Order: sequence, then structure tokens, then C-alpha cells
Amino acid sequence: MVRTGSGKSAILKYLAKNCENVKNIDPESMSLRFLSNSTILRYFESIGVNLNLFYKVLWKHVFIVELLKMHFDETSSFKKHTFFDRLKSSIGRGKKTNTRKEKAIAYMETWSNDFWQQTEILIKTFEKSIQEKFMASLNIDADVIKFGFADEKFRNENFVFEAKQKAESIISNSQVLELLDIVEIMKEDLFVDHQSKYYILFDDVDTEWIEDSLRLELIGAMVDVIKEFRQLPGIKIVISLRENLNEIVFSKHQHKGSQREKLKPLYSSLEWSSTELAELVDKRLKLLSENQFDIKQAFNQIRRGNKKALDYVLERTFYRPRDIISFMNHIIENANDRASFSSDIISKAEPSYSIERFQALEDEWYENYGKISEVCGFLRGIDNGFKLKTVSETVFAELYVEDNGNKYFKGELLAALNDWKKNTINFIGFQKKLMYILYRIGILGVKKGPGYPTAFYFTKEVIIEKTDISNNCKFYVHPALYSMFKINVLAQLPEDN
Repeated sequence: MVRTGSGKSAILKYLAKNCENVKNIDPESMSLRFLSNSTILRYFESIGVNLNLFYKVLWKHVFIVELLKMHFDETSSFKKHTFFDRLKSSIGRGKKTNTRKEKAIAYMETWSNDFWQQTEILIKTFEKSIQEKFMASLNIDADVIKFGFADEKFRNENFVFEAKQKAESIISNSQVLELLDIVEIMKEDLFVDHQSKYYILFDDVDTEWIEDSLRLELIGAMVDVIKEFRQLPGIKIVISLRENLNEIVFSKHQHKGSQREKLKPLYSSLEWSSTELAELVDKRLKLLSENQFDIKQAFNQIRRGNKKALDYVLERTFYRPRDIISFMNHIIENANDRASFSSDIISKAEPSYSIERFQALEDEWYENYGKISEVCGFLRGIDNGFKLKTVSETVFAELYVEDNGNKYFKGELLAALNDWKKNTINFIGFQKKLMYILYRIGILGVKKGPGYPTAFYFTKEVIIEKTDISNNCKFYVHPALYSMFKINVLAQLPEDN
């Protein structure tokens, strides 16, 4: 779970290049868009059928197929009957197999013509099987599918109640036990060597590979399935998931019993130190100059105010490669081929970098909150280290009377605004919710009290929760955005540092 620009895709590329037994799964190439247009799935969703198990079965099948292919070293001459022969001989190593394992093999052989097909074909076959069983259970004519359940009787309360029960029963009984048994076979008979590593890599889940609502459902189901595969020695299913996207996925799946602490072992945060980022800058400068220029020459102990120039630049990042690279690009553009980056050059580069960083933050969190620029106007020219009482309610007057909140905002931000308008919460209540959101995004740092350091989202010394936002807190705009908002840092008291 990482923020945009932390290097998540680079990590996956490194694994693909340096590890054996690696399968990259591109969500776009899976061609799952047809699920959005499935008549039967749309009907199920409209009557409240829980499709989470359906999506979990799909992922389980996909992962099982890819892992078995890697285990048996698929080649161009590989044949499915060869696979089944080798599978049978591998199970129990000559011992008598039990009924469950025999059923699992029989299941795979039943699917043998489709088992190795492309994911799209496999899922279409599975969807068709669910559809046929559902239609038969309610004695519905196949032509109904063509008209998309348009007849009013299919919306009748009694029919919907029966249809929902039938659909969920059919989905829950569709190959689930057999798939569990296959996983058990893989655990006990196939993937037993801890030294043999197998990787399934899944990148670009934040791209538009399927419509947003279904994409989030599929990602949530995938995370649940990955948790089940952790029992297999040497197997790693790795997905790169942006933190903001994880927030949405988790909130959608809370009602299905997911608990954040149970999922925590699945996540690995990608963090960078100032030393590592400095090394990145050094390597990049050497690469761009064909080893004629390095970080020592570039900054040459130049100071920016009371700080070393490099420290000044790092302070204006969110400690991610993308930020430091962006700032360096702006600096280089203003350097005009000079041998070092003077204080004046850095000063000229900062305004455009600052605007770019804010726009990047807005884009990164748009799915969660909408256009955050519409609620950040109060920050312009503000004294750093402000308190809630510093911000006048009149600053948000236009926002309060705006009728088209849905046009600009989403999620918790929209909910907070609507609660304020309906007098469910007062202005201070709205402020607290807004300040926490701006902290989560990275725009604001929070100082809980005199004995605490200022905490930004990426700092680990102090963790800020929603309940920590109080009238006693002081708030600080992130240095990357000083120029963007013309922040008055001189008003910041020495004890605030």
C-alpha cells in the first residue's frame, strides 16, 4: 500500500527482472469489461445479491491456473493431458488419494477444455454456468436475458426475494469447495519446497481497466483471495495498490466483515529516507550528464536561507521519488547549464513545482474527495501554525450556499459539507473533518500539543487519528505548498518548529 510516486511499479519490474517463476497480470489485457455489461450480473446487483463470492471465485481460479502453469513449467509443447497425468502422479507421491482430492482433479478435468483458456473466456464460461442454473431454478425462459429482465414481474417483491436467495445459493455452491480442495492439493502435494519461489504480479489496478464501482469490488475480492493463498509456501501474489484507492476499497468492504487489523499483515508500505533520495538524485544527475555531473557539484554546499540547499529541496517533498525528481526537473530547467544550483535558481524553480505538487495531490485523491482545490482557498496567505479559531466561517460562506456540492466533492468531504449544511454538525465540527482530510492528503501537518512534533501523513513519530483534531491543535501547511498558497512562515513562532 503506497502513495503515488513512491516507486511501486519499479519494485514490481525489479521482481519480474530478477526472480524466476514470475507471472505479470495486466488488468487491461484480462478484458474484464464485459462483466460491466453482463445482463445477469446487472440484475443480481439491482436486487441486492452479494457478488463478492462470485468475484472471489474468479480470482481464485485465475491464480490457481497461473500458479499450476508455472509449477509444471508450461512450454509451447505443453498439453493439458500431460498436466493431469503429472498432477495425479504428484499427489501423495504414490499414496492413495482421498475423495476430496479426487473430486478436485475431476473438477479440473471437467473444465479441461476451458481451464487453460484466456481469463475472459474462462470468466464468460463461469458466468454462463451461473446464468443457466439461475434461469432453470426459477423456470425462466432464456429470452428474458435478451430483454434484460424488463418485465415488471421480475421487480415484484416476492419474486425478488426468491430470486436473491436462489442466486446467492447458486453462487455459493459453484465450484467453491472444489477450488478449496485444489488449494489444499497445492499446499500438501505441489508447493512444498520453501526454496522455490513463485510470484504473481498485478500492477496498474488504479487504471481504468473496468468501470469504477466494479473495479473496487474486484480489487476488494482480490485482496481477500490473496490472504487465502498466503498459506502456500514460496508463493507471493503482489499487487501495487495506492493508499487512497485502498481507503475506498476498505470502506466498501467493511460491511462484509473485513477488519483493518486482519488485513494489515498483507500490506507493506514503501518508504524512503533522505539518504536514499539523495542517492537517487546523485544517480539521476550522473545519468543525465553521462557521469560529468553529480550531487556534490550540483549543490556545492549552497545554502537556501538557514538550510543546506539539498535539505531545503528534500523538505519540500513528501519523501517520494516522484516529488524529488519533479523538483529537480524544475531546477534544471532554470539552471541554464550552470555548474551548480544556486539559491536563486532554486527560488525560481519553486513556484511552478509547488503548483504542480498541489495539482498532483488533487488528482491523486480525486476519487476519494473530489476537487479539493474548492475547499483550500482559506489557506492562501494564512499564518503557519494556525488554529481552528483562526479560520472564519465567512471564508466558507460561498461553499455553504453552493447547491451543487455533488458537482465538486465526493466521499467524506461531501458528507461533512452536507452535515454542516443540515446543521447535523456545527462549523467547528465541519472544520475538524476538513482538517483531518487535508492531513490525510498531505496538505496539512498537525501538532497535537506543546509536547508533540508536527506530524505529516508520512511521519511515523506521531500518528494522527480523527479524534486527535481539536481546538488546541496547530496546523501547518506542507513546505511543498508554501509557494502555492503564499504561506506566511515568518508568523511561525520559534517553539512551533
